[in-house]
Amino acid sequence: MSNSPGRIMGRAPRRLSRRDVLKSGAALAAGWSPLIRLQAAEPVGVVSIGHAPQLFVDLARVDKLENVKRHFHSVQKSPANPVLRKQNPWETLYGTWGSVIFDSEEKLFKAWYGGTGRPTGLTRPGFQRTRYVLCYATSTDGVVWKRPELGLHEINGSKKNNVVVGDEHHEGMAHWESIVKDPADPDPKRRYKALGWSSYDWDGPLSGIYSMTSPDGLRWTHTPEPLFRFHPRPGTADMGPVGDAQSVMIDSLRGRYVAYLRTLPHRAMSESSDFIHWTPPKTCLQASAGETSNMVYNHCGFVYGDQYLGFLTYFNRDPVNPLCTVRVLASRDGDTWERPTDTPLIDVGEVGEPDRFLNMLTGAPPIRVGDQLFIYFRSLAKRHGPYEGSDDTASEFPGGISLGTIRVDGFASLDASYDGGSVTTKPLRFRGEQLRVNAKADFGQLFAEVLDEQHNPIAGFTKQDCNAVAADGVDQPVTWQAHDDLRELKDRVIRLRFSLKNVRLYSYRIA
Repeated sequence: MSNSPGRIMGRAPRRLSRRDVLKSGAALAAGWSPLIRLQAAEPVGVVSIGHAPQLFVDLARVDKLENVKRHFHSVQKSPANPVLRKQNPWETLYGTWGSVIFDSEEKLFKAWYGGTGRPTGLTRPGFQRTRYVLCYATSTDGVVWKRPELGLHEINGSKKNNVVVGDEHHEGMAHWESIVKDPADPDPKRRYKALGWSSYDWDGPLSGIYSMTSPDGLRWTHTPEPLFRFHPRPGTADMGPVGDAQSVMIDSLRGRYVAYLRTLPHRAMSESSDFIHWTPPKTCLQASAGETSNMVYNHCGFVYGDQYLGFLTYFNRDPVNPLCTVRVLASRDGDTWERPTDTPLIDVGEVGEPDRFLNMLTGAPPIRVGDQLFIYFRSLAKRHGPYEGSDDTASEFPGGISLGTIRVDGFASLDASYDGGSVTTKPLRFRGEQLRVNAKADFGQLFAEVLDEQHNPIAGFTKQDCNAVAADGVDQPVTWQAHDDLRELKDRVIRLRFSLKNVRLYSYRIA
């Protein structure tokens, strides 16, 4: 399919808005062809789906489950963890903040992560003693990393380092947790974007959340004042108060940027069409009763197919065993977030592991590598304070950025054992032709049948007509005895019913 705007459904070409450019560019970055389509509104209760996978992290498009259980899965941690750890004097010993992306244009993994600079000279309780820098590394496989000698900033009397933001910026009191590449911005000088926190004016109006942009991810231009302030000035248009622990999302579904922010005890969001002007923050993720302070610690969001998923750093503030884990989030609009499970996507490690007490999210989306998703996270064998226990939690145990992998679409599955179960969708109208499933059925069987709106099987597409899926794969075709696809049912309102026998169903799509 051509990527040119051209004529759309027989209409004369129109000038693309900034919103369209952002949407198309982000789609290209994800490996999809952008498609601008004018659709009539569906009847109430009917869901229109394209070729995107339909997951079961939430059950928004499921009508009925029979003898089926939803199972949330955890990542498999790399034996090389932490894959990014202290190697040079200016890198930090502790679990560092940052982001990891895959640059599809350069075919290269890129990481930005925190390091240390000169002492701050501050001795007040709660203030950082050491300045921060931002480091840069690259990898061809996402596991083994190289630190290029960039010559941009002087550290310890030398520019032979991989630092891209030096400790002279904001006196080293800033940290950049969320960095992404934006292929859609028409200004190449703004190809990379980041949100960060600075506390260099802790008691004044210049502490808060800043943004920065870059043409290459190496040379950065910073906003002179915070977008969101820790101490908003009375009688001004200042937005806040907000704290640290932030992230940025490129929302290709709605053509916008979204900042996710800390407003204790809840999480908030702000949106922008240009990465310059932002809306006042509003609550998007509620702390529950009994969740105080920073228990809902940080979260990030990302577009996944035709919906939004996210990660939550959850801080269990047990005074004698405080633990930080990462959980999965779900949203249908990017504004309101749900916590579908308390099962950690990334749990703490066992005794002797590098993530014994603390795992936190990093600020970029997962990366697809073959049939797996690479998910990077902060890890540390050290507790997050406050801690009232008696063991030596002050020791400088090393940490860094670690890697976990999970099956594509594998955050949650619908499982049925040998006694069988079924999953029935809500009414659907689809644009594709080929029904495909992501399922583990190599020791079982999966059948699919197509129903009309009244739940009646459609002739030729019944369970009895279906050729069993009996393999393990992330994109397996479903066929029937007289039909290889659903072409003749296109534009009809249908339901799908999957019958499972010793099967895990992760997702389906109509390609």
